[in-house]
Amino acid sequence: MNKLLSILAATALSLLAGATGYAIGGEQPNLLIVGEDADRDTVPRNSRIFNRVLQAISGEMQTEGFKVYDETAVSLDVTDPSRVRRTDAELLTVARRIQDAPIDAIAVFQIYASAEKNAFADITDLRIRIPGRLINVTTGQALGSFEVSYDAGDLPPLPPQCNRDCILENVGDEAKRIATDVGAVLASKLDVLAPTGDNDASIAAAGADGSVDVQSSEVAIGPTSKCTGLTTGYSLTFRGFDSEEYSRIEEYLVAFRGYDHHRPVKVGLTQAEYWYESCSDVARLNRNLRMMAEHMGFETRIGMVRNRFEVDKIEVPKKR
Repeated sequence: MNKLLSILAATALSLLAGATGYAIGGEQPNLLIVGEDADRDTVPRNSRIFNRVLQAISGEMQTEGFKVYDETAVSLDVTDPSRVRRTDAELLTVARRIQDAPIDAIAVFQIYASAEKNAFADITDLRIRIPGRLINVTTGQALGSFEVSYDAGDLPPLPPQCNRDCILENVGDEAKRIATDVGAVLASKLDVLAPTGDNDASIAAAGADGSVDVQSSEVAIGPTSKCTGLTTGYSLTFRGFDSEEYSRIEEYLVAFRGYDHHRPVKVGLTQAEYWYESCSDVARLNRNLRMMAEHMGFETRIGMVRNRFEVDKIEVPKKR
């Protein structure tokens, strides 16, 4: 009976939390486009070729509708943006430290470019390869990758007597075109993981005053709900609850709209930690946790930093 009541309460909570339509809209990811140039064979970030590739990939992501932030602008308070030869570990660390605009995913690219003399003619051929990949900053999950590569003879050769500026401009022209293809494919891969949501259905399902007609609204619980937005991992820690209350909490977590899956990390007598994945944005999950505590009849303290939530049960000391 208690389990049934918990599920019914969680269902009502799902409706009260604003999931009134068939789909739930999570946050679209904040993106950072970054170049990894730790390999000495790659084009460094202080090159004009690097900047043209960066702008090409950023443009494709913006065309797809994603929010792309300028790395220099958002990382000024974190690190020196003029640093060169940075590893992917440094890039991820910087992305996680940015406070002004929390970054959800980074698109990492590398540029390999070289010119070589043809063995049979006075011709200088180009070789260019640009790999790119998407990484979830919070979870470290690889979201997709793509690479475009051209060998000697595949691209137009350099003009005769081509000086340094000539080489940089010709390589930049080809690299920009290649980067556009890489950016378009990465944007398509991310679009599959974080599709755009249609809020019209949700608005229509609610009354003019924002109320919800429970009788006419279809209730979808857990994994049956349709998600928009990027699925994100959260660390949830609950303290001060007993074993029966933890069972009820798990029923609520599964019932929240946007739920993907969860996994207990550490469970003790008075503390439980969970890894929780959902397409709900952080604001909605924060609201759901507060409403869950209200439905369970507990006074709690809920703290949140980025993707980490801490829920402490507040109890009056017993009298003896």
